[in-house]
Amino acid sequence: MVWVLWDQVAHGALLGWLAAFGAYSLVRAIMTRAYRRRTSDTDDSTWMTRVQWALVVGGCIWASACFLFYVPDRVEYQLFLVTMLLGAVASGLVTLAVNLPAYVGFVTPFLAAAAIRFGMENDPLHWGIALAATVTFFLFVNFARFIQNSFVESLRLRMQLAERNRQLAERNRAIEAANLAKSRFLAAASHDLRQPLHALNLFVAQLHDERDAGERSRLVARIDTAVGAMNALFDALLDISKLDAGVLAPTLTDFPVHHLLQRVETTFAATAREKELRLRIVPSTVRIRSDAILLERILLNLVSNAVRYTMQGGIVIGCRRRGPNVRIDVWDTGIGIPEDQQRNIFGEFYQISRMERDRHAGLGLGLAIVERLCHLLDHPVTVASTPGKGSRFSVLLPQATAPASTALLADATVTVDPVRGKLVVVIDDDTLVLDGMRGVLHGWGCQTVTAESEETALATLARGGARPDLIISDYRLADGRTGFDVVERLRRIYGTAVPAFLITGDTTTERMHQAHAGDLLLLHKPVTPMTLRATVTQLLRQTSSAAG
Repeated sequence: MVWVLWDQVAHGALLGWLAAFGAYSLVRAIMTRAYRRRTSDTDDSTWMTRVQWALVVGGCIWASACFLFYVPDRVEYQLFLVTMLLGAVASGLVTLAVNLPAYVGFVTPFLAAAAIRFGMENDPLHWGIALAATVTFFLFVNFARFIQNSFVESLRLRMQLAERNRQLAERNRAIEAANLAKSRFLAAASHDLRQPLHALNLFVAQLHDERDAGERSRLVARIDTAVGAMNALFDALLDISKLDAGVLAPTLTDFPVHHLLQRVETTFAATAREKELRLRIVPSTVRIRSDAILLERILLNLVSNAVRYTMQGGIVIGCRRRGPNVRIDVWDTGIGIPEDQQRNIFGEFYQISRMERDRHAGLGLGLAIVERLCHLLDHPVTVASTPGKGSRFSVLLPQATAPASTALLADATVTVDPVRGKLVVVIDDDTLVLDGMRGVLHGWGCQTVTAESEETALATLARGGARPDLIISDYRLADGRTGFDVVERLRRIYGTAVPAFLITGDTTTERMHQAHAGDLLLLHKPVTPMTLRATVTQLLRQTSSAAG
């Protein structure tokens, strides 16, 4: 530009403008180098402001050219100047349009200067050039806005794609980890199930040929132990399945924590004495809000672990108020947990400091159940431990918001057996199961109707002319019928929601959701007499309370 205009413009103006442009370019280069060498990304907004002001300065240098390099009466040089200015507008569009404020700050000074300088000639040609400069400004700014929006959208899509790819990768890793965990889970469960089953087969074989009464009694006790181990594993696995399926709904009530602590003490007192451990409950008058049954299961698992892994010393269980909350602590002087294992202990079948699992030290499912139950109840569980000195497991839960009802406390002191004399209908297509259920229920003082189908049950009930107080049905029956169908039909015939529950060996999530949707309890085989009695008592007591 200086070379073309050398003979038309004063040399001082040309060289001064060229020097200013060179200094501007040098400053831009220094800024670029400094930006690339920055050590922090937190000052990007500051750098953006610097760049925008630098571009305004560059635009003003070009604006000065409109006045310094304007050659009167030589249209060809004037058009050359316009061409150079349009080149600056176009090149700025390519490099700066991704940031609209920067582009506007650059082109506004010299396009405004061009419109003013050419308009000063006050003739149609120069008025046309001034108008063209103004129209060019709005056209190019609008085009720059389109480019910026397209650029921002492309960045958004790229970032969204990157985020989805990251999420997909995480999900794939989670699926792979879940598959591996499931395989380990099933392998460990299969091992723990096969062990007592193997022992059970051996004990039964010995019992067939044993003549000595004392040895037969010992074998019966060993068989009972093996069956108990199998039931414990099944119960733990079903607890995990129910929690993972999301069908376990807590029932929150207000109750005194001391009664709960006393039950825990009663449960483990004998075991602690056998190991010569001190088990102490710190008395408390505080009332808490939680699901009493699920919270008791949490504490039973925590105390069970404490007793199992404590070889000398003792266990202390107590409460501390923490503002509107209560923290229940289980302290022990056991083997402790290394810091790098304190999260792993909440995984299934995990045992501390063992290269191989020891089934005599428990199934390794207790803390997995604790974590899931605490998550369900929204009771955070924490652990603090020092290897060789002991551990403290803590559960944080809210205090009760209202005082205890005197009427409720009075009612609670009245103990009535809701089972005795009730008519219970049992439907199962397995005659051995029917025979066993009949004997157990009769032992509890119940009247029973046992049948292999609903038609047989209805015929027997019709002859007696009585309405059942409770229905117990297997899930899978003959001819493709299900326990859901049977319960629904019997309730429809008697015109009332007769209390009922199902027993099944199907542990799928779908079956659990189906029972939950139908408001039916679902017990999973094998069902211990204690669990059966608790369920029957619960349903019949609820019915008696509703009737009262």
